[in-house]
Amino acid sequence: MSRLKNLSHGVQALALVITVARACPLVAQAPSSVSQQSSGPVITAAGPSFVVQAPTFIAPSRMEMKALFEIDAGGGDTLKVNEQLVTMARFFNIHVRNGVAESRLKAAAVFHGAGWTALLSDSAFAARFGGTLNPSRKLVQELLAHGAQLVLCGQTAGARSISRSELLPGVKVSTSAMMAMLALQNDGYRYIPW
Repeated sequence: MSRLKNLSHGVQALALVITVARACPLVAQAPSSVSQQSSGPVITAAGPSFVVQAPTFIAPSRMEMKALFEIDAGGGDTLKVNEQLVTMARFFNIHVRNGVAESRLKAAAVFHGAGWTALLSDSAFAARFGGTLNPSRKLVQELLAHGAQLVLCGQTAGARSISRSELLPGVKVSTSAMMAMLALQNDGYRYIPW
């Protein structure tokens, strides 16, 4: 008798699961036609993203998206592109790939700590790192070409003896990372903490 009761409870539980699954088919299912892209359509040097079919949360069609990134790491491996910059590239690629006009996207990054190495010209990078060329140069140049503001902390520049002639063209220098972060946020940029 107890086996029959247990079986009955099991059948009822299974029936409940099936009923809920039928009522809410999109809750537990990933989009079926998602494919990862290696880069592009805006920034081709980095920034893989997915197309999301029929998203259920979307931004207002005229909303300007102003993203602020803090690049304070990634300089330890002189053979790799700065991963924090890859996230910034993804900001452009994700949204344009999913139908947002590039004109609605604004991005800025403040560099301090170990992030400064990404901003060096190839010759400056090679002089500081044993002949290696800057692996982030192409990505930095693409971001600048698409209107991104890239700002180096002047305190980091002073501590690392970085001259402006060592920086890639288009890179700005602020008094401090703190000032740049505040100024950009006051200008409507929203901090993306990853």
